[in-house]
Amino acid sequence: MKNSRAFENILWDFGGVFTGSPFYSTGAYANHLGIEDATLVKLVLGYGMSDGDHHWHRLERGEITMNEAAKEAIAAVEASGVKGFDIRDFFKSMGGENESTKAMFEAAFRYKEMGLTQYILSNNIREFSSSWKSMLPEKLFDGIIDSSEVGIRKPDPKIFKLALQISGKPADRTIFLDDYFEHIEVARQLGIEGIHVGPNPLDAIQVLDNLLEV
Repeated sequence: MKNSRAFENILWDFGGVFTGSPFYSTGAYANHLGIEDATLVKLVLGYGMSDGDHHWHRLERGEITMNEAAKEAIAAVEASGVKGFDIRDFFKSMGGENESTKAMFEAAFRYKEMGLTQYILSNNIREFSSSWKSMLPEKLFDGIIDSSEVGIRKPDPKIFKLALQISGKPADRTIFLDDYFEHIEVARQLGIEGIHVGPNPLDAIQVLDNLLEV
């Protein structure tokens, strides 16, 4: 196997890459509520808004608790005129592990065998930490950069710079995979090769294999 462009390092988002994505899996639940899925995701998770004081942004930076953020999310959805919103059903609609999860981890093991370092770079929540980290195969990843632990969340360039510092690898030898376009764009601005993960995460693996000439 060859790696013609000398890539040495992969940064993986977690949610939306190894699990269901809010951008592709919440449509049925949003339709049930009578709201556009993109609008629902924006109200609850703050995607489509600048990183700032949105309740989910603060939660992912570890500044407030899940209970506090959930209350604000429910209030925001209700204030938009939507009735019957249940945040537990919202997360169930996103799904956890899916049919692609095993194949994604298998691909990551292949890259490990090639000698690439691999890190999880995730916007996540302290209260969810033990559950999602328990999904990671032992010794597969070299480390985890969790927004709620470091106090910075994507798309802030600082978290990408921190990931590069921790990995000890330069931007031009690093590849980043994420299901949100803005995160990819910021990574590219820093010189990192970005791959967008769409509805079928395995399509991104094909792009990654092509880059690495696997």
